Amino acid sequence: MRLASLFHPKAKLWHEGQQAIWEGLETAMHLNTKPVFWIHTASMGEFEQGRPILEAFKNQYSDYFILVTFYSPSGYEVRKNTPGIDFVSYLPLDGLHASSRFLDLVKPKMALFVKYEFWYFYLQGLRKRGIQTLLVSGIFRSNQSFFQWYGGFFRGMLANFDHLFVQNKESKDLLESIGIHQVTVAGDTRFDRVLANARNAKSWDLLTHFVDNQAFIVVGSAWQADMDCIIPLINAHAFPVKWVIVPHEINLAELQSWKNRMSVPVMFSKGDFVENAEVLIVDEVGRLATMYRGATFAYIGGAFGAGLHNTLEAAVYGPTVFFGNKNYQKFHEAVDLVSLGLAFPIADAASLENSMRVIFDDDDLLVNKQVMSRNFVAMQAGATALIMEYIEQKNIAYVTH
Repeated sequence: MRLASLFHPKAKLWHEGQQAIWEGLETAMHLNTKPVFWIHTASMGEFEQGRPILEAFKNQYSDYFILVTFYSPSGYEVRKNTPGIDFVSYLPLDGLHASSRFLDLVKPKMALFVKYEFWYFYLQGLRKRGIQTLLVSGIFRSNQSFFQWYGGFFRGMLANFDHLFVQNKESKDLLESIGIHQVTVAGDTRFDRVLANARNAKSWDLLTHFVDNQAFIVVGSAWQADMDCIIPLINAHAFPVKWVIVPHEINLAELQSWKNRMSVPVMFSKGDFVENAEVLIVDEVGRLATMYRGATFAYIGGAFGAGLHNTLEAAVYGPTVFFGNKNYQKFHEAVDLVSLGLAFPIADAASLENSMRVIFDDDDLLVNKQVMSRNFVAMQAGATALIMEYIEQKNIAYVTH
């Protein structure tokens, strides 16, 4: 990582963050007199899963110090100044010395790990210290190391959790098959998060002005492979709509190359307003979650590469969802949306146009899918309440004054 930091901006941020961990933690803990609630998330997506619990905990137990740790710069850099969190840090790399130093310094009363976070020495240390440790929004698949003949070491880590809240019954059955019984099917806290976002969504004047009461399609977390499907539809005027493009990362050279390939007027959100623009490229962060409101369709990027991005942010508002047909199967909410006919994996520009066309040309079908999509998200909510009920029943967060 030190070598990579010379060439890669994210690696540089991660390396610099690791170097500064102890000074920041020691300063924060030296001044703290409250019990500590520690939540660890790998990156931005996992933070959004943990956030409903964090906010509910903060509301119910206001006398706690909230510590959030990240592994990835993409989470830390965006959320390091989030209101309601007392301190945000990178997590020191797993190891006997580093984990002991961290736990002795922080002294958490409760630790919460989100989804995929399994750190051997941290989990061992928490167990030895008798600190309540929960996994939330966990999801397990039969091909994971826990369930293989060689997985004894990994299975041992699961026994360190006091309770595991998982997203589906398949995960619970897999865990019970290897002797892990402290499991509850709670669902995915992201449903709670996107519903809260939708209830509190604020309009963006620039988007309102750009759309100008016309139909529009949002392309969220777009990569190059996704734009290779989208740009031909834009240039062909395949649909009488406006297009809103939100890239996965702000790479100005890449965004400019996308604009250069388009034969229609394009504007950037941080540039001058273009009155006749048909495409808005959002070259700033933090806007996507509420931009799907009112959209006719949503295309979610990432599935042609490392993996599909958040489909629920879009589905809560009702637009039919489209994404690449490669790497989406491990996201069970995407699979569920596909099975209900509310999302469509596509192979290329032609299949994307064909799938959109069937719905776009049938007003009744379009409205019906919007209602079904909103209902799908609403019916899956409630994971946060279950987890908070467990915390309250176990008196985990009780503080003696």
